[in-house]
Amino acid sequence: MKHSILIFFMACFFTGCMKDEDQYKDLLGNREIIYPGPVSNLKAFQGNLRIKLQWNPSPDPSITRYMIYWNNNADSMMLKTTGSNTQDTVTAIISGIAEYVQNFVLYTYDGEGNRSIGQSLSGVRIYGPLYVSSLTNRIVDAARPPVLVAPGTYRVYFSPADTLLNVATSLSYTDAMQQPRTARIDAKTDSVTLEQVAVDTKVALRSSYIPVPRAIDTFTVAYSDTLVLK
Repeated sequence: MKHSILIFFMACFFTGCMKDEDQYKDLLGNREIIYPGPVSNLKAFQGNLRIKLQWNPSPDPSITRYMIYWNNNADSMMLKTTGSNTQDTVTAIISGIAEYVQNFVLYTYDGEGNRSIGQSLSGVRIYGPLYVSSLTNRIVDAARPPVLVAPGTYRVYFSPADTLLNVATSLSYTDAMQQPRTARIDAKTDSVTLEQVAVDTKVALRSSYIPVPRAIDTFTVAYSDTLVLK
């Protein structure tokens, strides 16, 4: 009698499991969920109201395209795949993005329309006019004013710059022959020589920066500062 009861309960258990499986199949439209393979090494490189996304392809040969979403999924970009060699690099440049903090999500799709698990890059800052408005030109060293080192030749000294983000500073002026000239000083250099300069020449200073290391665009200060050589 006990064996009969045990067999009855086991039969009910397995019957219930089969019903649950059938119910899940009904919910899934009687088809298996397939997730195409994800990409690897997804990275973002910021620019001026744009961004470059870069990754290595998935080895999954069934993948036919990539979809990228941003702006709370209101905007998207589609790229067709070119292969499944994981040593290759895929690049997508998205322009016209508002200057804001954005989240980007990348999906892979196969030829049947199956979609991978989303891969996200969160909190990516986009740079533009607001960032430019915060930039200032590199400062001439007040402790070392410009020096006349030879007739028509001046040496201009600068205070230390942020060597990580400051790209360079350009000095533009009109020389003694009324010809335009431009000299350039990088962030690691503290002085620059200006030649064929007349007394009281006005020199326009304008610095350039990158907002983060490996940015794809250089940003220039919105205005020039003026240095008068005496």
